[in-house]
Amino acid sequence: MVVKIGSSSITDADGRLSVQKLERIVGQVSAIQKSGIQMVLVSSGAVAAGLGKLGWRRSSITMPEKQAAASVGQGLLMHTYEQLFHSRDIAIGQVLLTRSDIEDRSRFVHIRNTLMTLMRHGIIPIVNENDTVAVDEIRFGDNDTLASLVALVTEAEELVLLTDIDGLYTGNPATDPAAMRIADVFEITRELEGWAFGAGSSVGTGGMRTKIAAAKVAVAGGCDVVVAAASEENVLARIVAEKHESVGTRFHARPIHVSLRKAWLMHGSRSEGQVSIDAGAVEALTKNTASLLLPGVVGVMGDFREGATVDLVGPEGEMVARGIVSFAAKDLHLLLARQQNGEKLHDLQEVVHRNDMALQAKTI
Repeated sequence: MVVKIGSSSITDADGRLSVQKLERIVGQVSAIQKSGIQMVLVSSGAVAAGLGKLGWRRSSITMPEKQAAASVGQGLLMHTYEQLFHSRDIAIGQVLLTRSDIEDRSRFVHIRNTLMTLMRHGIIPIVNENDTVAVDEIRFGDNDTLASLVALVTEAEELVLLTDIDGLYTGNPATDPAAMRIADVFEITRELEGWAFGAGSSVGTGGMRTKIAAAKVAVAGGCDVVVAAASEENVLARIVAEKHESVGTRFHARPIHVSLRKAWLMHGSRSEGQVSIDAGAVEALTKNTASLLLPGVVGVMGDFREGATVDLVGPEGEMVARGIVSFAAKDLHLLLARQQNGEKLHDLQEVVHRNDMALQAKTI
């Protein structure tokens, strides 16, 4: 089980780290770990803890000051976790990530190996974005996204997003008395996405929209997602024993889900260009589970090398798939020109092999 803890769930009204709130979370996590379920925490709170320690206000600080606050706060956050888990005879390990760590396939594999090794030894990994170095280009943007990718990396069965609201509602419960909590979601529809609203606290970066986006990633990889309130009594234990009651909103995993490699391709990798394909190629990829061959390619955008990750785009500009391309962009341009001049090109390898391709969710 991967549990994501938002800043508002572990800070007090003044934005300072709340040991009392952390104690409550750690007690639940420890009990579940000792019951035989391996736990992974994705914990926000470094910036908030640093701001509280330094006496700075979030609304008036620069990005370098925010990163400095994260540097101060991360140490305070981990020290508090270390003390609380140590008192329960549980070891923890810190893992700090940026988006570029996930996007690079080699680093992704190393991250997976580290997390799996920690878990094999009964150590609880505590993961956070590396706010001290992250800039817009390499940020996850919110820890909901990070948590969904950690769930994929660890092949978790369940992802719990703890927040300050007890699930997804049909409207904003703060302003709409008729809003009703949705207990179960089996398909994430546009209507459901329309019910989401923005960040609910001054210390968090996410909102219900980011949680739905995270749920899309995790359920595609075969992981259930539960959005629930951290303030509810024994919320994690009740989620584990959900046979007896409904807690929060549960997004149910797809019965047929993609492999870890394909989940990484679609959600973790960064596209370096586009390959436009014709309608016949779209049908071959989506209906016949075929590889992409040169005759189906109609255009190339970007300057990428062989082995790069690219988006495969259909005739209407729709995203069809993402895959690892076998040819550099300049070579594809050359081959397309030769093909258009009537040359018969035989025995060419696939432009994108089926095993190196992940279809967009709606076409899976």
